[in-house]
Amino acid sequence: MSYKLLAAVTAGLMLATTTLAGTPLYTYVDPMVGVGNDNQGDTIPGTALPHGSIHPSPQTLTGSNAGYDPKAEISGFAQLHTQGSGGVTTYGTFLVSPQVGAPQFDEAAHLSPKANEQAGADLYAVTLSRYDIRAEVTPAHYAAMYRFSYPATDQANIVFDITRKILGVKASDNAEVTLYPEQGRIVGRVKAKGYWNPAKFDIWFVAQMDTKPTGWGVFKNGEVMTGATNAKTGADERLGAWWSFAANGQKPVLMKVAVSFAGPERAQQLLDRDIPGWDFDAVRTQARDAWNTELGRIEISGVADADKRRFYTALYHTAIQPRDRSLDQVDSEMHAPYWDDYYTLWDTYRTGFPLMSLIKPREYAANVGSIIHTFDKFGYADTAIIGGRNYHVGQGGDEVDNVIGEGLLRGIEGIDWNAAWKVVHFNAFERRRPRYLVEGYFAVGDRSPEPNNQRAKSGSSTVGFALNDYFAAKLAEKAGDTDKAALLLQRSGNWRKVWNADATSDGFSGFIIPKYADGRFQDLDPKLGWDGVTYNNVGFYEGTAWVYSYDMLHDIPGMIEVMGGPDRFRERLEHALSAGLIDMTNEPSFTTPWLFHNIGRPDLSAYWADRIFKDFTADAYPGDEDNGAMSSHYVFNRIGLFPKLGSDLFYLHGPRQPRTLIRLENGKTFEIVAKNAGPDAIYIQSARLNGVVLKDAFLRQSDIVNGGKLELVMGKKPSPWGRGATQ
Repeated sequence: MSYKLLAAVTAGLMLATTTLAGTPLYTYVDPMVGVGNDNQGDTIPGTALPHGSIHPSPQTLTGSNAGYDPKAEISGFAQLHTQGSGGVTTYGTFLVSPQVGAPQFDEAAHLSPKANEQAGADLYAVTLSRYDIRAEVTPAHYAAMYRFSYPATDQANIVFDITRKILGVKASDNAEVTLYPEQGRIVGRVKAKGYWNPAKFDIWFVAQMDTKPTGWGVFKNGEVMTGATNAKTGADERLGAWWSFAANGQKPVLMKVAVSFAGPERAQQLLDRDIPGWDFDAVRTQARDAWNTELGRIEISGVADADKRRFYTALYHTAIQPRDRSLDQVDSEMHAPYWDDYYTLWDTYRTGFPLMSLIKPREYAANVGSIIHTFDKFGYADTAIIGGRNYHVGQGGDEVDNVIGEGLLRGIEGIDWNAAWKVVHFNAFERRRPRYLVEGYFAVGDRSPEPNNQRAKSGSSTVGFALNDYFAAKLAEKAGDTDKAALLLQRSGNWRKVWNADATSDGFSGFIIPKYADGRFQDLDPKLGWDGVTYNNVGFYEGTAWVYSYDMLHDIPGMIEVMGGPDRFRERLEHALSAGLIDMTNEPSFTTPWLFHNIGRPDLSAYWADRIFKDFTADAYPGDEDNGAMSSHYVFNRIGLFPKLGSDLFYLHGPRQPRTLIRLENGKTFEIVAKNAGPDAIYIQSARLNGVVLKDAFLRQSDIVNGGKLELVMGKKPSPWGRGATQ
């Protein structure tokens, strides 16, 4: 029996055994959900460990920002990726291409059709039909192991492309490579450039084969140097290398690779730590165990396997980024946590970090500790940190403040709040734009943190800075700086500086409108701008006046007041949602449908939550998955909770399965039992928390983390439950 057939039979027997014994949670994960362009998710079919540093995945020369088109031919497997991101492409670094015959170095020249593609939480595998090679990869935290099953040939190859990024673009300021033929080891480095973060930074890899090479060489800028063992290149020059060897068609060739941002010695140490031997199946088993533990934090039951597949795939996606690179630092910094690839906090502070606060508070504390560590190293910590380098983007504010402040309000333990206050203090009094500090608003035409001034806008940035100030006030209060706390709380009302009570649209008055430096409001149609399809940042980042007029989440009573009170607010919000004026699955509007809770109408929140839930199809997200933002949104919607930002509260709207069990880090559990739950039974009829009647449509973080049981009765029609109760 050939190795490929034996592997297929073994996999089938394993699946049958686990099905009979009770399906492990990792088997529900389908990384093919969300692959494709940004109308589907921009996710990655390759696998990583929970918050793992390395993320091997196949590459194509067409497709999305993930670097993968499910309909296209495969060029190889890159070791680093971002998860579900739009914009300028990042990573796709260190491409590995297994081949047969004369080695091909141009990426377009070694594309291969594929067959028998298999994507899971523990393994990605595919047959490269052009070469009859079965390629498999399984991850550790900083390293990955590949298993290549070649046909019988005296010229099997592994080609390494060192200077490329997503979609085959050269992305190198300089690079180098060294081969060690006697050891079957290769070491390479690229100073990456052209990523979304404009900073340049070094990335190293070490790869080791278990098979002795019979040939090797280096290629650069079209020159092929057979037998060469080292080379260097300058800016915008291409560099790569290859091994050649014999394959007998029976024994697969194994290769393990580690990536480091700290140096080649660290890469070797991480490789030896993560994968000391050559047991591919043992590494795969460890990946399965890690994902079973991670996914077991939330258990849903009483629904079909299709629902579990969609839920556990979303929960899997929430645990990809940010990436824990705490062991990938220089020795002098190893004392501190190091989390990386915040791409960006603007995307994840609304749902990603609140979910982490609930099910992984220790990781939340580690992330805040890492942000403090970044501040100590560089003197600032920004909304985007990629490859260990800050990027002061202007998407809406200083979102570091939101992550730290939300952690404070939700009771995260293990954080040095005085050190955190230093980070937030710097943002509040140094990083806010000068006009905001003096006049209380960000003006049309003000200089952005970015050179091209395409992101920071008067409407969205003023609202964003006001929210930052609210969280900063809470940190100042925690640190005992009462004067600054009072000042910042006052500044948190600065959103009113760009509230134009005279602006009208569809019969409603009062909108957030961009403002010029001389105090005039911009003459702007409140409907103009980002609509989810047309990317038009007129006055707002990814939004419109309709969208951002519901974004003062730290001052919801004030927002309701300026819109004319609860009744008019309800009427206006129903119109906005019904008329499609709110892009409900883009980050600025994540919370908008739940605002009905704040006027005592949780039934309307439930209705619109259900509408959003249906936008998440079986195989796609309704837009970029955005590093766990969209998937955590789905998880919250599915379990019947949604975070009320700027508080320790969750909106309660009812789950979509009969039973949900949240396993908490403190060893306790919180069980949600929903009688009559079903696709059409979306309205809560009654509720009991630990046996006591619950009248309000809110839960506190402590209600959940202290453990207990929430019992709900669901129905198909709205009920009086929760009406009138506000927070």
